[in-house]
Amino acid sequence: MTESSSPEATGSPARRDREVASVSNAMRLIEALGRVDSSGITELARELDLSKPAVDRLLSTLMSAGYVEHVAESRKYRLTMKLVAVANSIKDRTGLIDLARPKLLELAEQFHETVNLGTLYRGAIVYADSIASRQMFRIEPMPGSEHPAYCTAMGKVVLANSPADELEQYLREFRAVPYTRFTATTAGELRDRIEAARADGYAVDDGELVEEVCCVAAPVLGSNGYAVAAISITTIRSTFTRSRDQMAKAVVEAARQVSEAIALAESR
Repeated sequence: MTESSSPEATGSPARRDREVASVSNAMRLIEALGRVDSSGITELARELDLSKPAVDRLLSTLMSAGYVEHVAESRKYRLTMKLVAVANSIKDRTGLIDLARPKLLELAEQFHETVNLGTLYRGAIVYADSIASRQMFRIEPMPGSEHPAYCTAMGKVVLANSPADELEQYLREFRAVPYTRFTATTAGELRDRIEAARADGYAVDDGELVEEVCCVAAPVLGSNGYAVAAISITTIRSTFTRSRDQMAKAVVEAARQVSEAIALAESR
């Protein structure tokens, strides 16, 4: 039997069903651990009606991802604080979107270009919200999609307004993929661009991810003075060349107003 005709083939209904079942069982396991301080394989297998080897595999996967830890003294398993961090991130991001969206809509109406809200996560900018351009040629990032921070305006401006130790760690671990001839490929080059963003109050992506697509972004600051997100305007190079200064001024002001809205919301 060839691979394409095998029920094990990638994309086959049988394989998809098993993958769905595996994810479902992993979520059930997380929920089971969430109801107790800790639990052993035998108890979990009984509660979930799964074999002990199956539970062991799920626990190993969740431990590798950092969501579960093994308690050596009791030989049991428990959830880690990573789930709390994820929950807080979702809660904070949802509130952030509500506060930022009116300003995103204003920018989109003013420039008729794609406007984005992004947050930094594990070295990448994750798009939390996006208002699509009305232009025929446009970039429409989906919420939840991500790009490396080093080749995006939002990524560089968030890094420029992050704690010094976090920035230094990012630069130490920096490994570039040269998406275009404009992509920063050394830590020194990237540091210069980040420092320029800090000095200017905004960052520019001058075709660093897609050569004919440019972007300008400003930081949304939390009450501690560090960036919690960034707002950007994305357009084609010819438009950017004509409108860069105007776009930069507008996105800086929009980000400032969202920062003020965050501070007001936190003070209530």
